[in-house]
Amino acid sequence: MADRRTALALTAGGVAIAAGVEGAAHAALARSRRPEVSERALSFDDGWLFQRGEGQGLEAVALDDAGWRKLTLPHDWSVEDLPGRDTPFDKNALAGTATGFTTGGEGWYRKHFHVDQFPVGRRIEILFEGAYLESDVWLNGRHLGRNVHGYIPFAFDLTPFLDRTGDNVLAVRVRNPGKNSRWYSGSGIYLPVKLNILPGGARLARWGVSAWTRSLSGGRADIALSTRVDQPDARLKVATRLRDDNGKVVAQAISPAAAQVEQSLSVRGPKLWSAAQPSLYTLETVLLDGDKTVDLVTQPFGIRIITFDTQRGMCVNGDPVKLRGGCVHHDNGLLGACSFADAADRRVRLLKERGFNAIRSSHNPSSPHLREACDRLGMFLIEEAFDAWHVAKLPQDFATQFPAHWEEVIRAMVLPARNSPSVIMWSIGNEIPDRSTDEGVKWQWMLANAVKRLDPTRPVTAGLNGSLGAPMIAAQGTARPGRAGKVDNASTIFLDIPGYNYRLNDIQRERKQHPERVVYASETFASNMVDYARLMEREPWFLGEFLWTAMDYIGEAGIGATVQLKNGTPPFGSTGWPWVNAWCGDIDLIGHQKAASLARDVVWGLSQLEMTVHYSVPEGMYEYVTSWGWPDERMSWNWEGQEGKPLTVRFYTPGDRVEVLLNGSKIGEAKVSPDKMRAEYAVPYAPGTIEAVAYRDGTVIGRRRLTTTGAPAAIRCTAEQGQWQGGQDELSYVQIEILDASGRIVPVAQDRLAITVEGPAELLAFGSADPKWTGSVKSPETAAFRGRALAILRGQGKSGRVSIRVSAKGLPDGSVTLG
Repeated sequence: MADRRTALALTAGGVAIAAGVEGAAHAALARSRRPEVSERALSFDDGWLFQRGEGQGLEAVALDDAGWRKLTLPHDWSVEDLPGRDTPFDKNALAGTATGFTTGGEGWYRKHFHVDQFPVGRRIEILFEGAYLESDVWLNGRHLGRNVHGYIPFAFDLTPFLDRTGDNVLAVRVRNPGKNSRWYSGSGIYLPVKLNILPGGARLARWGVSAWTRSLSGGRADIALSTRVDQPDARLKVATRLRDDNGKVVAQAISPAAAQVEQSLSVRGPKLWSAAQPSLYTLETVLLDGDKTVDLVTQPFGIRIITFDTQRGMCVNGDPVKLRGGCVHHDNGLLGACSFADAADRRVRLLKERGFNAIRSSHNPSSPHLREACDRLGMFLIEEAFDAWHVAKLPQDFATQFPAHWEEVIRAMVLPARNSPSVIMWSIGNEIPDRSTDEGVKWQWMLANAVKRLDPTRPVTAGLNGSLGAPMIAAQGTARPGRAGKVDNASTIFLDIPGYNYRLNDIQRERKQHPERVVYASETFASNMVDYARLMEREPWFLGEFLWTAMDYIGEAGIGATVQLKNGTPPFGSTGWPWVNAWCGDIDLIGHQKAASLARDVVWGLSQLEMTVHYSVPEGMYEYVTSWGWPDERMSWNWEGQEGKPLTVRFYTPGDRVEVLLNGSKIGEAKVSPDKMRAEYAVPYAPGTIEAVAYRDGTVIGRRRLTTTGAPAAIRCTAEQGQWQGGQDELSYVQIEILDASGRIVPVAQDRLAITVEGPAELLAFGSADPKWTGSVKSPETAAFRGRALAILRGQGKSGRVSIRVSAKGLPDGSVTLG
């Protein structure tokens, strides 16, 4: 039996539905009709006008905006070409390496719309799921309000200022000023916008349904639910339906409407949610007037309980699970900050294929798209609120707004996500400056309490680097349960589960001082992957690690770089321009494995042997690898000009020795270092095939080959997705590969490429994983990097075939058809 009263228990998305269900309730639910407007949230993404740059009076109703650019959201102007240039990158950009040499500034959006199709009595609100950074919104010249955090949803009531019969003008000014982010943030309305058509009177509150699994026992799930109702009416009822994946109602309940309605439900034979088996139900919350549906909210949720303790670590529905996690920033590679459901799905699928089961959203609340993908596909998620509290890291970062706006950020992080089964912890900050001072500890207490008031079911955490601060003792009135009067540290005193950033050497040492702690590594270097894997195997109280980072991203340019420098030259400043992406991910910017990912496949048990070749370092030079980097290893045996020279070939394996063959002949063996699961051998280069055979206790456990390819001879285009419907929010990722005459990817190819698209689709991005590509990612021309490129297309809401053709000088065209 799992019960939150016996351990730190987490539930995400469990439904709370009343236990006592009478026949009348069943009848009312069966008869209930859909609302007069079938969609509570209507897409409001198309038909926008945009102008980049500052302006006065651009919110005016009478403004002539006929010359403004037409676009469909989401939109990020920072990844678009600068005015008058063919690149979004500027060597002199104010934020420099932090934002990958992209620029922010100011942009204006306008939209003309009518509402005469909706009943007059309806309340009409607008919901922005995210805009970076500072947003001001006007309707028909009236200022509705402002949002100052770039990663949270915000909404306004349009009703008082609407013209019910004529043209309405919505204007949005978005500003991304100064130095405000340590990574690429993008600029603009980068998430969807929804028009909410709501009842004019009593209605279900926004994010007002809170659901969690209370216990699992005897083949039954006991679930609790709390529902908030705005302007409740005594004659109304709050009804709840729980549907399985076939749409069958497996449980239901009904209660009188009130400002706060508490219900409970018992579900027999529940299908439980986990990252390995993400079973989802649909929770329907209905506000009823007799048999008429007044309001309806549906959401996916999973029934599960997660517990944490020092003896078993993290348990999901009673089963121990280790976190094999990765930190991710919010951008979607070549798309910039623009968020799409298909992009989030792809990211989660790529990570799951590489053995990841958890994501830390760094260092801001994740997009709804990513969270929903984690729920549906099975990925644990740590949501994070802040990169700074009261002390700034950058001159214009959120610390300037934190004292006045911290609470709305916490609410906007927790309330929309608290029913998501994927969410396992709430992080209140990352590497917070001055967190161990008296003021810092006070903020830690206030933030943790604010989270717990909204969701008492999940632990509060934070990413901590360096010293944890002085010993402290919390009093009975402020301490976490069971910790009153006991010694803790200033940085951890109000955290349920501390996260450690780059503190590998401190974890075991601090265990002796604080045996009560359950901890995890919230940021790790790829070079320590074996050490963390061994710690996970050995210690139940160590929950797992979150690599920095799982995937490459724009900005923090070159923090994972590997560069060759003259002997005696210090490395300072060696990773500035033209580096524009971080290059520290296991997976590159367009979705392919890098050398560190191959090594991780072995460490995490996905592979028995992987082989790479270290890029040759010329005499008089040395290789500098940053802390977040990895040696420059390639999956290639194309080394023209190196004939006869020794190349270092590396082997990753759980075996004890590796046999090395060159062109069919054995040239030697390499002994595996068990502490790093790695071996290497110097091989005089000769074109052909190098082969590795891994052994353990005399038995072959793996083979790998690398073969010298021929010259580029063809272009292969492959659409990743199986079907194409052409929907407005549908994306197609088209992989482009340069092949030799035998159909093998040429790993040194850097051919210039041109793409044409015919049919109802828009080319959103075209580029490669090259961390030093400073050209356009919106142009129909790019260059291959290590034999590969990627095109991303968006549907236009129309059916029809889409033809994609890619050309390069001296090669036959490659093509693929969608639909």
